[in-house]
Amino acid sequence: MSFLKKIEIKTKALLLKEFFYDYFWRKSSLNLGLASLIFSFAVIQFSTPQFYISATLRENQSVGSSSPSLGGGSDGLLSIVSSESSSFGEFRSNIYSYIIAQRMWEKGWATEIYAGGDKSIDVNKIEKPHTLADRLGSLLLGYELYDFYSPHDLQNFISSKVDLQKEIKGTNITVSMLTNDQNFGLSFLNELILNADKYAKEFLILKSQAIIDGTYKQLSGSRNSAITASLAATINRESLQIATLKNDLPYHIYFIDPPYSSEYPVTPNTLAIFISNFIIFIFLSVMYNFIRIHKEDLW
Repeated sequence: MSFLKKIEIKTKALLLKEFFYDYFWRKSSLNLGLASLIFSFAVIQFSTPQFYISATLRENQSVGSSSPSLGGGSDGLLSIVSSESSSFGEFRSNIYSYIIAQRMWEKGWATEIYAGGDKSIDVNKIEKPHTLADRLGSLLLGYELYDFYSPHDLQNFISSKVDLQKEIKGTNITVSMLTNDQNFGLSFLNELILNADKYAKEFLILKSQAIIDGTYKQLSGSRNSAITASLAATINRESLQIATLKNDLPYHIYFIDPPYSSEYPVTPNTLAIFISNFIIFIFLSVMYNFIRIHKEDLW
């Protein structure tokens, strides 16, 4: 009881009550509280709802073990581990590459993004708007601004909008983006993933074919039986790889969950906007009342 007496709960409660009526329970607080609601409504009305689009992928574990190794057991094991660890990096590089952006451009996605889906506009003649700061910088520094969008702009769009995350010590990959159009986001993300994986296979096929063509040239001039046998084995290995890659199966990844959209927009968070603005406006009201009451002491 002596401890409670030292705290002086009754005195503290009276001070708190006095503070509440002096600074909170004021007409200005009510006015600013209502103003916060109006302001929050305006913020929400001028905000664009953003839906979360994501797909869950898994690395193809058979990539490293599908190609035969000419080395010993340890070399083969190292090649498998290296392939598995680099498949996500290669897939990520392909997603953000200019080649994939150019393919998406050729399939008409620039029209959807930059021309509002108006297919009557030439995809290479979509006018690119520039801010006042861009124009001023161009004038002062003496460089030219591009008049039309290009695949480089689509590459920048993909880099800024699409996010890739991989589980630590896992094989699952999450590809996601935010967009105000659910149908666009689902189709765009699905085609982007498929094109990035398809390009990896096409690149390996071209690489193997180039190795075969070069090896045939070496084989035609070889007189050493051991070298001839080694060159023939190289041709067989690369031919087998081409045969295994010429199909519709995924290479780096395959879908666990295809692209799907959140049911509700993740931004703006209406409840957070109302609560945060209300707190800010009430705080401003307290500051105003404090300054008004103690202005003579402050000045």
